[in-house]
Amino acid sequence: MNETTIQNLREKRPHGTVLFPCAVYRCFGSEGSLRVKPHWHEEIEIVYLKSGKYSLSINMEPFEVSRECFFFINRGELHQIASLSADFQEMAIVFDPQLLRFQTYDPTDEYIIHPLIQGSLTFPRYMNSSHPAFLRFRQEYDNIIRAFCRGQQVPPTGEQVYTTDTVSHLQTKASLLQILALLSEYGMMDGTRRPENHRVESVKTVLTYIGQHYQDKLYVKDLSDLASMNEQYFCRFFKKAVGKSPIDYINDVRLTQVIRLLEGTELPVTQICLECGFNNIGNFQRLFRRKTGTTPLQYRKTFLSNKSK
Repeated sequence: MNETTIQNLREKRPHGTVLFPCAVYRCFGSEGSLRVKPHWHEEIEIVYLKSGKYSLSINMEPFEVSRECFFFINRGELHQIASLSADFQEMAIVFDPQLLRFQTYDPTDEYIIHPLIQGSLTFPRYMNSSHPAFLRFRQEYDNIIRAFCRGQQVPPTGEQVYTTDTVSHLQTKASLLQILALLSEYGMMDGTRRPENHRVESVKTVLTYIGQHYQDKLYVKDLSDLASMNEQYFCRFFKKAVGKSPIDYINDVRLTQVIRLLEGTELPVTQICLECGFNNIGNFQRLFRRKTGTTPLQYRKTFLSNKSK
């Protein structure tokens, strides 16, 4: 797989700001469910599952979680997460390790920061509450959350929290360095470069292709060819990796685009339907109702009504 294909797989949403590429995300069961679709990014992500039950997949390795813990997602790892309980608390810190670099190159840069940026040093997969460093780790993590929320109105659940406050930046960098020190102290940083997982790369390629061509007529046979698999095996493989069939995933991507256009434009529903790759209005209406519980017109009306309040 060439470099262009790999770069096209990246998540498009920036995390934080250009000057401080770090962001916080918070999601609570009292404000809705949690479902993050398969994606990847160059930034490192530290996920805190404070309470509740979850299903996670990182590079196609599945996890079921029902206790307080941290999960680490290294650069370029394909991942997804969904809540399995109505009551949950989940947070995530996403950051570019470049922001931890020092102007003067010292042993910390040489043995920790630079290898982390290059991918030759990686975070562990997870840390549970029984680990001797857990309480100290959680304290530094909480310090970062507080730094981002300090002195500003926090956006609704699931939306990005970023800060332009210099004091908050200093506090965040200090705690991230403390986190690296803690993990290094307990020998949890992995200095062995992980081999490329061709199965994961195949999934990335297919997901990227769907994201770029959802407006077109898509055939499972073409997707299986893209992954260099026979069609029957590809369908089983895709469902295991993503959690739904190729057709269901394609429809989900299309419906997500439909909702964005309903919320952000005044285009007629029929035009939106066709622009998002649905050629059958009846099938589109049925799928939309299954996803949202209402019709496209009613969805738009309700959205605009809530927005004006």
